[in-house]
Amino acid sequence: MHSLHKVITFQFALFCFFLLLSPLYSNAAVAPLPKPNNNNNALVEKACTYISDKPFCLNYLKSNPKVMPKSNPLDFALAIIQSGADDAKNIHAYLSKPKGKQSPQAIQAYKNCKTNWENLASGLERSVKFIKEEQGYGYDTTDYDLKVNLDKANWCGNALESARIQDPVIAQGVKKVSLAVMGADAILVGVKPPKKLD
Repeated sequence: MHSLHKVITFQFALFCFFLLLSPLYSNAAVAPLPKPNNNNNALVEKACTYISDKPFCLNYLKSNPKVMPKSNPLDFALAIIQSGADDAKNIHAYLSKPKGKQSPQAIQAYKNCKTNWENLASGLERSVKFIKEEQGYGYDTTDYDLKVNLDKANWCGNALESARIQDPVIAQGVKKVSLAVMGADAILVGVKPPKKLD
């Protein structure tokens, strides 16, 4: 009985010792949470100003690790456009996969979409390059060049509609790319390049 009392006393003392040390180890192992950046939140709100599905926009941007670390408006807008280009590449990859047995109209519609989404991705990447070089909308046509990329998604949508195809993957891609273009534009109209180039 005496030895059982010693074991329990030792275990209790050991338990108390670990209980006292555990906060030290747990605090050391956990990285401090980053403080919310008010500038990022303001940029996200501004980017979502003209987006019809504002909750989708807010969630998409706030959960995007490529976009959220950017606190400079120009960098933030460029990250949004690049994110749209990445989404366009994903849709192009989806369209490059075989779809199984299809009607001739469906085959033609998906072929049209594949070309348009490839051009959309490269057009957005060109916009990133030019806007970065110009430090904003440096030329009078730079904003038009960014926005006209959405025509390619619309042409794909028209081709699918003509073939009576509803493709939720492409519909979601259109939503993301539209958000990227319109969201970035909402930010870029307030970015003044060092000097107007036209």
